[in-house]
This record gives sequence, C-alpha cells and structure tokens, in this order.
Amino acid sequence: MADAIEYGKALLMLAASEGSAEKILEDLSVVKSAVAANPKYTDLADTPALPSKVRVGLIGDAFSGIDQNALNLLKILCEKKEFYKITAIADSYERLYDESVGRLRVTAVTAVPLSEKQSAALSEKLAKKTGKTIILKNIVDPSVLGGVKMRYEGVQLDGTLRANLLSLEKSLAELKL
Repeated sequence: MADAIEYGKALLMLAASEGSAEKILEDLSVVKSAVAANPKYTDLADTPALPSKVRVGLIGDAFSGIDQNALNLLKILCEKKEFYKITAIADSYERLYDESVGRLRVTAVTAVPLSEKQSAALSEKLAKKTGKTIILKNIVDPSVLGGVKMRYEGVQLDGTLRANLLSLEKSLAELKL
C-alpha cells in the first residue's frame, strides 16, 4: 500500500527531525493494539454518519496521551475517512524505523519455546550474518516437529525436521527411475 509507506516515511522524517522517532514507534504500537482489540473503532472513525469534527474529537480523546505528531496523523486519517489505514501505516513506520537504526525483526517458529541461551545464540548468529541488531520473536508450533523456521525481510529459512524429511522424500522419489 503506497499510501501507508508514504505516510510512514513522512512521519519518520518529521519524528527524526524532532528526536521523537522511538516515542512515535511506541505510540503507534499502542494505537495498533487498540485498533486490533476494537475493530469497530475504525468503522466509527471512518463513518460518514458522524460529522468530521465529532469523529476527530473522539480520536483526540481516545489517544490524547500519544505524541502530538502521531495524534495529528490519526486526526488527518479520520478527516479523510482513511483511519482504516492506520495498521498498515504503523507497520510501515516500524519497518522504516528499524531500517534507520539497523534493527531486524526475526520470527523463529519452533516446536518448543527457545531457551534464553538458544535465543541469544540465534540472535548473535543472525546479527553476524546481517550486520543488524536482532529483535527475535519465538512462535511455538508443534507441527514443526523439530528445528527452526525463520522469517525476516521477506526471507524464509526452513531448517525444520519436517522440511528436511520432505526434501529427503523428494530426493528418494527422484532416484526411482
């Protein structure tokens, strides 16, 4: 969504110039969580049934504790009946912010939770490979059987037992001529 990227870039440029980039990152996370928990709020913020002034007032009241620039963005989205874009904008801002500070968010899917030692070792290995600070999120999925599946920046690495078994099965099937 091009608009989300452009909004994210503009907000990050403004925030960086004012030294509030990290605060806005935190605030957008709060907004994103609130919208996810109350999806009807987006409908209310974008409804033409309420006057713009009322909708913007509701946004101002609901998110009065966040950075003023982030709040202004929410109000603009509300006025334009585009509040539904806030999740995509928050995601875009997060990606751009992470890129600007050399941070990489990685999701590791495993059959059982990673220990702190395993998480640290995996993060260290990825940091050496990418040259970035790693923010590791572990998701437990018993269907993985063993090993780890990692996702970051559109890359998926599958080192799971299941993937290895499927690869072996395919290799064996190709041998049967």
